[in-house]
Amino acid sequence: MLGAQALNAQQLAIQTIGNNLSNVNTPGYARQRANLVETDTMLTGSGEQGTGVSVSDIESVRSTLLDGLVQQSLGSQGYADDQASLTSTVQTALGENFTSTSTTGSASTTSSGAIQTALSNFFTSLQSLAASPSDSTTRQEVVQDATSLTTALNGAYSRIQQTQGQIATDASSITSQINQLSSTIASLNQQIVSVQSASGGTANDLIDTRSQDITQLSSLVNVTATTQSDGTVTVALADAPSVVLVSGINGGGAGTTQSLSVSYAPTSSTPLTVSGSTSGALGAGIPSSGSLGSHLEVANTLIGAPAADGGTGLLGQLDDVADSLKTQMNATNEAGFDLNGTAGTAFFTGTGADNIAVASNIAANPSLIAAASTTGAPLDGSNATVMANIQNSSSVVPAFQDIVSGLGSTVSAAATNQSTQDSVTTQLQNQQNSVEGVSIDEEMTNLISFQQAYSASARFVTTISSLYSTLLAETQ
Repeated sequence: MLGAQALNAQQLAIQTIGNNLSNVNTPGYARQRANLVETDTMLTGSGEQGTGVSVSDIESVRSTLLDGLVQQSLGSQGYADDQASLTSTVQTALGENFTSTSTTGSASTTSSGAIQTALSNFFTSLQSLAASPSDSTTRQEVVQDATSLTTALNGAYSRIQQTQGQIATDASSITSQINQLSSTIASLNQQIVSVQSASGGTANDLIDTRSQDITQLSSLVNVTATTQSDGTVTVALADAPSVVLVSGINGGGAGTTQSLSVSYAPTSSTPLTVSGSTSGALGAGIPSSGSLGSHLEVANTLIGAPAADGGTGLLGQLDDVADSLKTQMNATNEAGFDLNGTAGTAFFTGTGADNIAVASNIAANPSLIAAASTTGAPLDGSNATVMANIQNSSSVVPAFQDIVSGLGSTVSAAATNQSTQDSVTTQLQNQQNSVEGVSIDEEMTNLISFQQAYSASARFVTTISSLYSTLLAETQ
């Protein structure tokens, strides 16, 4: 019995090593270890006598600390990766570039893009009008350049709004993935409890699968995963611990758990919000990490709402530039006199960057541009000079350049953060793998050791069998 028990123990250890080697490249797999223990001793007339060896359990080697750190880092990495991608997409939608370079003792900036080009052309044509106020071709060029400017503003605004809508759609898809993973984790909880209750051991393979799902979930939204005494895992939002996604064998809205959803209201001061199925709308900026947190940040803070709805992000800033341009141009044109000596009228119409347009009467009749400052001097172009100088107003061209440069800085910072966070996550995963991963060299060393032990146990059994055979032969 002692020999057979030893053979079984060594064989189970060898099988465990074989399982490790088979899963050396399996994502989420934690190496397993057969724990050998001395069996209970037996009392004899001469004292205690050993009864051999057995396997107490097959242990999955894990580090709770490293698992938690990796999950937390993956939330930050998911945020950083999406932030880099989404901010770059927004920059593309704006269609403008602003590059700042510096050398020793000097700095320079370069600007390009449809709106910046249109602004430059528009104010240049106003300067030409100031020099030739009675030239019909020059007046037509002013109208054409003004129309090009409003079209560029309208187009950029529309593209950014469409980008925000797509971000909202993507966020909804992310919440669907979160809810599906929550349900899967809850199902695995149930399977793990069932297996462990039936076998009295640990459901290592199911735990590996669950761990991999939690890892995937962590990249989508920042969560905390807490292992309970019955082997189940409770998963809750890190920013809102009361929002429990998985509790015991429940998930995705069942029992005490919640599912997530998003709501998109473009004209709200907070366009994109996340809600729990029972807790309702979560606080602003919750969740703050993971892919979902990045989508909220870009949609609500970087892009934001229109200025009329209290937005201070990109849309609100574009509205402010358009409104300032309209207000100053209208006031200046209304203060002057057109080619016929008549008081000027509003030059632009609209309420923001999405609908600013050249006034229809001026678009149809460029002679109505009030280039003159006095009614008795229709050939005077001094009022056109005032219009041209609006480009120097801090709320027009410089303000727009600030928008472009600010967005460029955001994109650059997001790319840097992505690189840094990817490096941090990789380091943590390497540490985790050094503890939980399969080392072929180590497994091969253990395999040789258990193989020798198995051979020795087999030799022991053979020897005992031979002794019994000899004994039986002598007694006959």
